[in-house]
Amino acid sequence: MHIRIASPDDLEFIESAYVHARAFMQANGNTTQWPDGYPGRIDAEEDIARECCFLVTDEAGQLAVFSFIPGPDETYAEIDGAWHSEAEYHVIHRVAAVRGRGVARAIFSFAAEHADYLRCDTHEDNAPMRRALESFGFRECGTITVANGTERVAYDWLKEALPGDAPASSTTH
Repeated sequence: MHIRIASPDDLEFIESAYVHARAFMQANGNTTQWPDGYPGRIDAEEDIARECCFLVTDEAGQLAVFSFIPGPDETYAEIDGAWHSEAEYHVIHRVAAVRGRGVARAIFSFAAEHADYLRCDTHEDNAPMRRALESFGFRECGTITVANGTERVAYDWLKEALPGDAPASSTTH
């Protein structure tokens, strides 16, 4: 598998990957994680313009899309629980795979090569993503509330203990 930055030429695939992921989630008991056409073309265009949209490919073509964004992320400003660090972090968002095995691990490995501290969130009912996060070593931190007012399970991953790191203080809402 290879990971490369996405371009506007990839928009058709990205949109189809989002549609595929939404259908997969709905068919597997996660009916509310990506409602009302989110994410969509405009999200992909913004991520591409900011150079934080990436594609996972193999010899047969495109496998997945994800966003890898430097923090801070306002969604993570308040958590019911506690982050494991207050260090600078990157966020993994909008993971959508259309085929392949090991795609999430490839995405997390890529992210871990480019940042020492990662944050991610997913819906409580997204069992495949939760398993993938935990398998890679992400730790559950609590819950956050996303822009549409629904809750997500928050995770973080530290490459190693950073100097002076202690469990981060919680901000509850």
